[in-house]
Amino acid sequence: MTVIKPSHFVVVPTAMWGHLRPLLHLSLNLLTLHPNLHLTLLVTPSVLPRVEHELKSTSFAHIYTKSPSGSGTSTPNPNVHHTTAQEQAQEDKAIADRLQVITCISPEFDMPKEWSPEVIAQEGMDYAKTLPKFLQALASKEHKLDGTENKFEDIAPNFVVYDSFLHFVPEVVRGVLTGLQKPMIPLIAFIPSNAAATWHTFAKEENGGTFTLAQRLIDEDIANGMDVLEAHGKHAFGTYGKVKTIPGLPPKFDYEWWPNFATVPMPPQAFMGIIPSAKAIRDPAVSGIVCPTTAETEPLAVEALEKEMGFRIYMAGPQFPDAAWAGEHPEPQAQNADDANVFAFLDKMKKKHGAKSVIYVSLGSLFFPVTRPELIRYILQSLKESGFPFIFAYASQMASLPEDLQKELNDDEDSCVVKFAPQWDVVNHEATGYFLSHCGSNSTAEAMLAELPMVSMPFAADQGEFTAMLSEVYKVSIDLKQVKTFKSPDFNKLYDGTVVVGTEEAIKAELKQTWDTLRGPEGEAMRARMRDLKAVIKKSWADGRSKKDMLALGTCFE
Repeated sequence: MTVIKPSHFVVVPTAMWGHLRPLLHLSLNLLTLHPNLHLTLLVTPSVLPRVEHELKSTSFAHIYTKSPSGSGTSTPNPNVHHTTAQEQAQEDKAIADRLQVITCISPEFDMPKEWSPEVIAQEGMDYAKTLPKFLQALASKEHKLDGTENKFEDIAPNFVVYDSFLHFVPEVVRGVLTGLQKPMIPLIAFIPSNAAATWHTFAKEENGGTFTLAQRLIDEDIANGMDVLEAHGKHAFGTYGKVKTIPGLPPKFDYEWWPNFATVPMPPQAFMGIIPSAKAIRDPAVSGIVCPTTAETEPLAVEALEKEMGFRIYMAGPQFPDAAWAGEHPEPQAQNADDANVFAFLDKMKKKHGAKSVIYVSLGSLFFPVTRPELIRYILQSLKESGFPFIFAYASQMASLPEDLQKELNDDEDSCVVKFAPQWDVVNHEATGYFLSHCGSNSTAEAMLAELPMVSMPFAADQGEFTAMLSEVYKVSIDLKQVKTFKSPDFNKLYDGTVVVGTEEAIKAELKQTWDTLRGPEGEAMRARMRDLKAVIKKSWADGRSKKDMLALGTCFE
């Protein structure tokens, strides 16, 4: 008789929702695919409510029961071959029984009434300090974890999946297991990005890696007497006017990969916290990287990344629940006044303008053109003048909307402005036809699955790489060029010869041309190409590289 041995993995996420959400979805999908897996998710208090809300959403109803009809009988996982009744029983077990979410924080941490960036930074330091105690309790199979019951006290962790920006995790895990006289377990670094951007970030300096170059320059400046913060601020997303070619993408000047970072007042402390990850990811205990993107869409970048890192790259594909892959979209439920406003607006626009008429504008929850707020004014006014109905969500904590512009848009029935929008519901509404985005990983994946042509306004991080792939390789997006704002005023020419004038007149002319293109034959051609791209991604998830790597990831410790 074949007996499936239970296994247990620990997820160590960062508190940034754009990173945590796809990692959470990855973890749940692994539980669905591997009935022997058990998961402990160690989170901070600030993100716990969002995690709990996500777990209870209609999209993840399957984590509480495998019975879609409520009849009490479960549906076997078609991806697992059952040879015994015991194996079938293991699959039938509700996924929630194999999941525990534990708040990892010290008793000394003073819980705030409201979460500010400063308090979240303190929380992050406390999390790093407290993490060893929780990992030790899990590895020792203790019954209690600082007062919280350990559901899996009989199963020691087999592997750890951690956010790559938490560079201290390899050292912490090694220290805990060494102290317990236990062998090291595999560590898998999670990077919520594509292979091209991961290569660009983590390659060695001589191969074009940005973090390793920045670290060397920072170290040199500090050795020459420069203040630590000043050195990090100087070289954060540094650009030098050199041509940079990333595998699978067209050549560009280095400043084009971070085209609007100059509009974001990012403190140097943020860069200090992430740049050591370039060294930590090459720790001997790290045996792989998992990216929630599709290998078949960027084969050259995947090949280059595997060669560069020398270990396995798990190209797991975009992480969505089963219902999303099946094309199911449950009736959206408003959680607050903003949600209700958005849903009512979309229903109204469908009646007034028809299906696929609305453009959704969102630059994510982090980035915003703070030093050039007029860019937002130009975009929204241009949409209004064009008669293009739109939703604008300005979720970033740095974002604000001038009162006069807010009033102007409030008086326009074809405009809807909210702080937060339920993005998955918005992009899948019948009225939504297009998406103006910063092209972060999550937004890009959601646009692909919703088959929405895009307009790109990238800032930094991996957004330039996603934009190049979407606009120049697959031609499913239009990249806005006149809004680009580089750190040096000397950089005003793109590799393709375009001169960035950047005036109101030049920006609005480009915007008008963009709206006209979306409404014309090319807009429909973009939609058809996005539909083809989605088919590639979906096939990979069903029986391609994504499926293969998800299966392998769940057994990486064997």
